[in-house]
Amino acid sequence: MKGPHPKGAAGFHNIVAALKNRDYGIFAAAHVPGLIGMWAQRIAIGWLAWELTKSPAWLGAIAMADLLPAIFLAPFSGAIVDRVNVAKLMVFTQIFVAIHAGLLWLLTLTGMMNIWLLFSLALLLGFNNPFATAARHNLVPLLVPTKNLAAAISFNSLNFNLARFLGPALAGVVIATSGAVTVFAIEMVAECILLVALRFFNVRPQPRRASGGGFTAVLRDIREGMVYTARHPGIGPCLGLLLFSAITSRPSLELLPGFADEVFGRGAQGLGWLGASVGAGGILGSIWLARRGAIKGMTYLVIMQTLAMNLALIVFALAENFWVALPFMALTGFFMVGNGTGTQVLLQWAVDPMMRGRVMSLYTLLFRGMPALGALIIGLAAEHFGLQHTVAGAALLSIGFWVWAYRRRHSTAAAMELPPPDERESYRPPTPPSTDKPAT
Repeated sequence: MKGPHPKGAAGFHNIVAALKNRDYGIFAAAHVPGLIGMWAQRIAIGWLAWELTKSPAWLGAIAMADLLPAIFLAPFSGAIVDRVNVAKLMVFTQIFVAIHAGLLWLLTLTGMMNIWLLFSLALLLGFNNPFATAARHNLVPLLVPTKNLAAAISFNSLNFNLARFLGPALAGVVIATSGAVTVFAIEMVAECILLVALRFFNVRPQPRRASGGGFTAVLRDIREGMVYTARHPGIGPCLGLLLFSAITSRPSLELLPGFADEVFGRGAQGLGWLGASVGAGGILGSIWLARRGAIKGMTYLVIMQTLAMNLALIVFALAENFWVALPFMALTGFFMVGNGTGTQVLLQWAVDPMMRGRVMSLYTLLFRGMPALGALIIGLAAEHFGLQHTVAGAALLSIGFWVWAYRRRHSTAAAMELPPPDERESYRPPTPPSTDKPAT
């Protein structure tokens, strides 16, 4: 069998092979400053919201404003990205992000910022995010050969989690010394670096739907993508597991300002430590996933790391000591990679290229949009039951749904862990073991 070490060989050569592709190498290098700036800005926005209100509910509302538009716009972004030039869409969305950071900087610098303006700006960014994410997800497969796709996606996750470590650490130092306003300026400059790099890409032609047909045709495309996803014996269950963890477990990251200040009494620097610990765990998880390089066994990995993520989150939420909580936040970040990036690798590997934009837009909807809804619900519940017990209870609820996914693990793996595309025509998946049980 051809492909990225299908028998499970692992090593850094998987990463090196992906980076040897010139265009992907440029993209990976130029994307790092923007990712660091993005994570620093998210911390700065959360801290600014906490300073303005001291309210967990407002933290959830700001997270909702940033992420909730993905619920409504992600299906449209997927249908559109299957029709348009992905590279041009990427440029447009990055221009928007740079201007947005500039507005945050200007309003904060002049003292005009208030919680409603901050909410509105977070909402504006939320409208752009589904299109930016769809463009990025669909750009990477055009920059590397299929055999390097798993390593490239995992390396993207490494960059993402490296930024998740460096961004909050940078934000903690900068906010403590010169305020959130400087973080916004850093993000504006960082996004401009990626904009310059986008001019040097040579993107392979992409399979595209025929343009035209207007709004009705776009709605038809969205429906086609949803039907394809629901009927696929692997994609549907993978996204189902991601959906539940996105509502119950991932929102905990949006509530870290409350943990840093209210639970542990550590302020902005404590928030930086917590955010950096998530990133440190994510870096280690991404390195491990990128070195692994194999598709075989990825489904079981996603399922088991989802369980481990929730167990680590429960211990973190109930910990009373800051230094005890930190390593469990890092473990949460490590296992989150298996849940999120592992799912993305499986989807990108198994999806029909003509459906890629729409399927990956549903991934974006769940990965970015559902944590917003979860953050709002958990934030409101925390007003009455406290942050610690609410976050731990949500993670425990997620474990209940994990049981459903575990019982379907064999049939899901058979549908997702396919041979490379050029070998699939004659491929017949193995019959799953009888241990699978129907959902109840």
